[in-house]
Amino acid sequence: MTDQRLAVIIGVDGPGSAGDADNNGKSAALPRLHHAEDDAKAIYKTLCDPRTGTFDPRDVRLFVGPDTTAERIKRALMEIMSESSTSDVLVFYFAGHSLTPAWSRATDTYLVTPELNQSALARDPDAGLRMTFLKRDILEAFPGNALLILDCCRAGTLFSAPGRDVDMISVGGRERARYTALMASAADEFAREDPSLGHGVLTYHALQALRGEAADANGHVTFQSLGTYVTSQEISPDTGFFTQTWGRGTVLTRPDPSKTGRHVAPPPADYITTTPLTNPLDGFVPAFRRLIDRLSYGARDSRPRVEYLKSALDADSVAVVEYSASGFKAIDATLGFDVEYVQDLLRAGNALDPLWTGHHAEDERRSLLTVPLKRNGDTILLLAVMNPSTELVKMGEPLAKVLQSVWRTDMAASPDEAEIHVLTDLRKAFGRLPGPLYERYRQLHRKALESLTIVFQPIITLEKIARHVGVHSYEALARRSPTDLSAPVALLQTARAWGDRMVVERDQIIVAKTLSAYADAHAHRDCPWDIPKPVSVNVAVRSLLSDSYVESLKHALEAAELNPEGVTLEISEQDPIKPRTDEQWPDEPHAYFHKRLVRIGRDLKISFAVDDFGSDNASLSRMAELPLTQIKVDRAVLHHPTALTELQFVERIARHSRDRGEANASRVVIVEGVDNESPVTLRQIYDVPIRHVQGYITQEPAAPTLRQLRDDVREDIAARVRGDDEKRQTGFARGDSAGRRHPVRRSA
Repeated sequence: MTDQRLAVIIGVDGPGSAGDADNNGKSAALPRLHHAEDDAKAIYKTLCDPRTGTFDPRDVRLFVGPDTTAERIKRALMEIMSESSTSDVLVFYFAGHSLTPAWSRATDTYLVTPELNQSALARDPDAGLRMTFLKRDILEAFPGNALLILDCCRAGTLFSAPGRDVDMISVGGRERARYTALMASAADEFAREDPSLGHGVLTYHALQALRGEAADANGHVTFQSLGTYVTSQEISPDTGFFTQTWGRGTVLTRPDPSKTGRHVAPPPADYITTTPLTNPLDGFVPAFRRLIDRLSYGARDSRPRVEYLKSALDADSVAVVEYSASGFKAIDATLGFDVEYVQDLLRAGNALDPLWTGHHAEDERRSLLTVPLKRNGDTILLLAVMNPSTELVKMGEPLAKVLQSVWRTDMAASPDEAEIHVLTDLRKAFGRLPGPLYERYRQLHRKALESLTIVFQPIITLEKIARHVGVHSYEALARRSPTDLSAPVALLQTARAWGDRMVVERDQIIVAKTLSAYADAHAHRDCPWDIPKPVSVNVAVRSLLSDSYVESLKHALEAAELNPEGVTLEISEQDPIKPRTDEQWPDEPHAYFHKRLVRIGRDLKISFAVDDFGSDNASLSRMAELPLTQIKVDRAVLHHPTALTELQFVERIARHSRDRGEANASRVVIVEGVDNESPVTLRQIYDVPIRHVQGYITQEPAAPTLRQLRDDVREDIAARVRGDDEKRQTGFARGDSAGRRHPVRRSA
């Protein structure tokens, strides 16, 4: 939708338990305010006044009373963000207390909601309504023009950076923000209520302005005139205000013709009532939800796929039809489907066209929906649905995408994960999805990630003497269960289709689970080491560029009580190191990213590795230019004709850094995916010389617990490093699904 005038208005009198923690770990309540909730209601009433307001009440979210929570407010803001465009206007108003927790060292301020508990914030900083979230994720990301009004203490914190004084106007200009801000106080000052006014002081003057005191020559109150009027009232302490060249003329209220008695100039163009062109999916959200629910229900009953598709589509019959030069043949069908009876309807669409997405054909007696499922040369697999629900057919191509996605996924094994893939396929095909579907994905994605188990695969130190062979460190891997040998790669990759926000959220959850699980594994009574071995975990480039991710990593390290110097972040090979099309970096991309990693490493004392060197974006420039302590070589390199030459080249670059005494001089080269299918032997790897490998050479899958290598495994690895038995068979192959191992010749 376009030209929306949206608002989120919040008033909180009672803050709950947001004050300083007492001796019992609970939080002492802040004093109750008298006018914050009434102020919010007054702002709402003024903006939505049918005579003078320019906002439709249906587009304004009012939060007052005990049911006001940070989660509800953030959900409302995210729904607005998912549906907004450059022509939209957003007003955010807050009246109430603010809080700067002691642990944040004055760098993080929260807008206080009734349920806020400071003792919980140290464990989960995102549990409250953070000003950093408001600034970074809402105001700076909102594509249209926004107005922020904060009637609370320390409102100016929004534009301050730790360790320096910042002029609010220059910050707005430098960041080129498309928002105007009106604040009751500076970063270190307080706002106040005035009983004689019956309002917070800032809000009182803002209401006066909106009701006509700040009207321009045409009787309109704009962003600019509101701020100019309020800041001219000599409020003590000073009120902060800044605006930009864009958005100044955005109209908030207009004159009341019944009171002015004069001709009123028409409102500016940005207030003209329009009928937006909507996303075709907007009207089908309820139908989509019902379809997915019925598919999930049918899959759980272990019925054949065509049967639960028939039920979910409210159809007479369903079939999977193979179409080739010899004609149509039903290869799986429910009772009652007759391929001869519907051949003319099947032929009505141009199935041979590679761009064909399906069709609906009908006559007076029959209705047939046909959707392509798979192409293999001139043979096409089709889904044919006889007399489907008319409501669902109206969805058009999105329905075809849903059915294709359902066919590729295993809804019976994991309905939630199947729905994640359905939503992701819709996102890839159609771009923006309606807010409820975006939130549905986000909810399912978080639930799926939280359910994952973290296991640890050892990185092995190679030596010719068995007692010197051992565990160097561990890599954390995500699995659906402790016994699952395969990674949920498709699930983890869905976040990329939904943008940086989901990628960062995914990596935040994974790193928190990893560090917590590793601390638990080390504390287990069977752990063989007193001092934790180093551990590494994957991270996306975009997450390392996110302050939110870095902050959550900091808190995860503190919660796990691990030595951060033993933690390495493996930079994913799937991410290019370059700015988005809407970003500008001050330096060449690798130089900019290098500085970013140096700053994170210095602040958190962690290390970085390049993951899967030799694949995708894991290029030579990453290895040479980034501050890395590990270089992990992809298993695919072992199958290259020039594998040994490539390994020698990587080792020389790592050794060059050590010889020059650079900051990353302790670089370790690790060869991934080493097993009996590798054409390069352990002896050859050792002779490069590379001393660390990772793979199934331990004869055991990755596990949630930490273990020493068995003596027989160490003996065998040492023998292979010496090259003693390269010609005899061994049982060190990767096991099959039943755990049975098959002998594989090492020289194969």
